[in-house]
Amino acid sequence: MAETDNGGAWRRIPLGGGRPALPDAFALAFDVAAFELADFDGYGIALPPSIERSVPKRQAEYIAGRRVALAALKAAGSDATDIAIAPDRAPAWPQGFLGSLSHTEDLAVAVAARAGGDLSGIGIDIERQIAPAVLDSVRELVIDRGERDSLARAAASLGWPVVLTLAFSAKESFYKATAASVGRFFDFAALRILALSPEARVIEAEVAAPLSARFDVGRRVTLSWTPLDERTWLTSFAW
Repeated sequence: MAETDNGGAWRRIPLGGGRPALPDAFALAFDVAAFELADFDGYGIALPPSIERSVPKRQAEYIAGRRVALAALKAAGSDATDIAIAPDRAPAWPQGFLGSLSHTEDLAVAVAARAGGDLSGIGIDIERQIAPAVLDSVRELVIDRGERDSLARAAASLGWPVVLTLAFSAKESFYKATAASVGRFFDFAALRILALSPEARVIEAEVAAPLSARFDVGRRVTLSWTPLDERTWLTSFAW
């Protein structure tokens, strides 16, 4: 159920029963048109110089992202009151905690958990369904011919716009969860999708390029996906 405050509507989103298991994500719907620069002071969130120089749309996205990230951290047991920007421009999660956040033009989503045990990395991503006009260009960018064949059954059920959106999002989630341990940039081709299940809402994939000792070529991984509304999709990956 959604809850509202004067800054938007909140939701908690179950991320499925994968291994390792993840807590619920927090989602916040926000309105860029209602954003004011004074909101940073109002919510007690610092305004970094790079964000101060940004357009209002980016500023609204930033503050919404920090708000959901702090809500997720609080649920995980953190007493953090703000989250800085790391050198790689990702959120600098507090010591002892892992997290990931993503946003569209009017929705921010974040998840956080204590580090350690069987949890070493988390990645989530939300995407609006790919528009027909850019479908072919996204297909060429995100998947290869073998992946097209692997995804054909799911596309027959869900349609290529949904399947390609999920493929794009899944590779983003995988990158967010593993980039810190890999220590360098890698592109979409590093993860090859083997199957997408409309019934179980999982995506099976394998590492297709040598990334690290934990993610060498051939390692199989499972990602989860869920619809947030009729045109918005969320994927997640944890390891």
